[in-house]
Amino acid sequence: MAAMTKTAVSAAVLAVAALGTAHAAVLDLGLHGANVFSFTDFSAPSADVEGAILAGRNVSLSSYSVNANNVDAFGHYSLIAGGNLTLTGGSIKNGDTYVGGKSSIKNADVYSKVQSGTSPANLGTMSSQLTATSSSLSKLATTGSASVQWGGLNIKGSKSAVEIIDISASTLSSVTYFNFSNLNAGSTLIFNISGSSAKLGGGYQGFENYNVLFNFYDATSLGVNTGLTANILAPKAAVNGGSGVINGNVIVDSWASSIQINANHYFKAANVPGFATAVPEPSTYAMLLGGLALVAVTARRRRQPAAVKAR
Repeated sequence: MAAMTKTAVSAAVLAVAALGTAHAAVLDLGLHGANVFSFTDFSAPSADVEGAILAGRNVSLSSYSVNANNVDAFGHYSLIAGGNLTLTGGSIKNGDTYVGGKSSIKNADVYSKVQSGTSPANLGTMSSQLTATSSSLSKLATTGSASVQWGGLNIKGSKSAVEIIDISASTLSSVTYFNFSNLNAGSTLIFNISGSSAKLGGGYQGFENYNVLFNFYDATSLGVNTGLTANILAPKAAVNGGSGVINGNVIVDSWASSIQINANHYFKAANVPGFATAVPEPSTYAMLLGGLALVAVTARRRRQPAAVKAR
């Protein structure tokens, strides 16, 4: 009986341990359908986001269109703001709007009544998880390389499903075009970009053929002056001004720009060797730990009669 109990306890412990690593290689940005997530403020004097906006603090928009393509976040939201919303001209289409603070809407079309109360999303937790994701990705071993030649960047892979490539921000800002070699079509390309100040300019053709994530894990400022088909993870960066179009997910600390953000080429979850995700939900651990406690109590009860009999 003791051996059986020990085996049951060991199995439960292993189950808890396995839970923490079962999805350790899956990279998912966890935006719940959102096009853009600004950890703090999101402001723009014009242009649009074709999908949904998440912002941890205030949203201030003028002559701006949100979610024209009806790509909602968290099921049915076009905009979720943790702070205040100021909208002067423009529209919020096709989904609901949640505002944690006050709303000021003038000469604008809003699809449904602005909601308040309990937030549909824990944006603080999401920002912490994405910051941790960026840091974890930056530590991955490289599988490919990037070298500058004649003003262009030659990106060479290893024919892997996921390619990890390190680039400095200064190198990235110095090139005007890209060449690709030894890559599988549709593969995931993760560019870990070092440097506190980063810029995207020049021509970014060719990235539309891959599942691309630019991880600006160091950057506190990010400039964009180009058309880009890729996803941006820059949890510490402020985007101010600039021009162009981004096709994909955008994750930044703050946004104050009229750059257009389109709802296509969102990052697709990928199995990334060596990548560690956040721990499972507390409720999941609680259920397993509860079962482990039950096994332990049962084991004690079964041992008690034997102890009394021995006297």
